[in-house]
Amino acid sequence: MEEYIRDVVCSVIANECSKDIIDRVLCHFLPNHKEINLDYCNPPDNLNYQFKSEDEMIRYFIDHKNLSQTFYWNQDNDNPHKIMVGANILSDDKLVMSLTLNGTKQICHKYFLEIKHMLHSEIGVISYVDPPEYENGADFIRRYQFSSKLTIDEKYKFPTDLWKSIRRKLKF
Repeated sequence: MEEYIRDVVCSVIANECSKDIIDRVLCHFLPNHKEINLDYCNPPDNLNYQFKSEDEMIRYFIDHKNLSQTFYWNQDNDNPHKIMVGANILSDDKLVMSLTLNGTKQICHKYFLEIKHMLHSEIGVISYVDPPEYENGADFIRRYQFSSKLTIDEKYKFPTDLWKSIRRKLKF
């Protein structure tokens, strides 16, 4: 029986930083996610201001390109792998999306491929317990651009049949 691993973090850089990308990832992986509490964060230049909606909060950090902010969402029901979606909006107008989950290596790698495919990105990394280290989008690309270049069979020793099945399901 394959080992069950907790707190696997699949991080992938998106090709653009937008609310639409965040919403698509959320709707795909956590269709019934909990809204972020409105006191989650404040604008750094006005700590007394409380955002009126989750949408306003996220758009504020996307629109203020010199700021960085990370958001996390989860879902209590219909979430067997305890997926948590992260959106790290970076100060260089980049976006790193992450999935933190529990599962076997095969399950985690399936989700890693799925989010890479969804974001149309080849640059990502899987880490365990702690998110990967990087200062901004350029640093993420520099550090992890080659970690995704190996084929999945080479990198993760996937059984060929499983790899073909995943490719068929994701249509690539």
